[in-house]
Amino acid sequence: MEVKLEIQLPISGTNSSISYYDSMINDINFFFFIIDTVLIVDYIPYHAKKSLELIDGMITEEEIEKNPVDLMNNTPGKNIKQLRKHSQEFIEMIFSRLIDNFQIYIVSLVRETLRVKPEILHNNQPTISIAQLLKGESLDTLILEVIESKISTLANKGFGNIEEWCITNGIPLTVKDDYRKLVVEFIAIRNIIIHNRCIVDEKYIRATPDCDFRLGSLRKLTVDDLYKAINILNEIVIQTDTHAVSKYHLEINTIDEKSYSTFL
Repeated sequence: MEVKLEIQLPISGTNSSISYYDSMINDINFFFFIIDTVLIVDYIPYHAKKSLELIDGMITEEEIEKNPVDLMNNTPGKNIKQLRKHSQEFIEMIFSRLIDNFQIYIVSLVRETLRVKPEILHNNQPTISIAQLLKGESLDTLILEVIESKISTLANKGFGNIEEWCITNGIPLTVKDDYRKLVVEFIAIRNIIIHNRCIVDEKYIRATPDCDFRLGSLRKLTVDDLYKAINILNEIVIQTDTHAVSKYHLEINTIDEKSYSTFL
């Protein structure tokens, strides 16, 4: 079943979510820009040639593809063939950026929350070194250093550990049960893209035991895979952001959809 790209932005969000949306939209715009450019580059010389043939009576108007999409579907040019040949690498690039953007959002939201509610760290036994105390820094400065230390630690952990920490400490990372396996899979895909040229390794098998890909095989990616990840992660960000703002009264800013691409 074909997956449709469904992006609906909220009317407002935290600084973390707005940065996430900015990056996501930029990546999607780039994705479409490359595809549109390739289609047009193929269609312009094709249409010019066919127009001359039409004038010379060599073909009828019905024989001419009416637009770049029809040409792509019926008689693809050399550039669209080349893009199709390298579609795996192209999708890998956008996919890995999407997952990185999502994980950065989570860590950034935790930072925003801890700055508003630093006592969340009370049960995590944060430590302040003697050197920090001897600096004579203000309490606010010391708190910020402890927060950044915790953020640095979280940033190096896997999604499961981050989600567990958020749940334990009351930060509403909102992932539906039927999405959790998919998010783990998305992150596992990102990891083999970055570390193993998207070749399935043992870590990927352990993270996604029900997958259909064999050890050592290429984890092929399609546009449907990309769209599914975009839709699901965007929904998680919206729900998480909404709950975090409601619970901790985080600072929010208005989101102006007009500043984004017209595809929204």
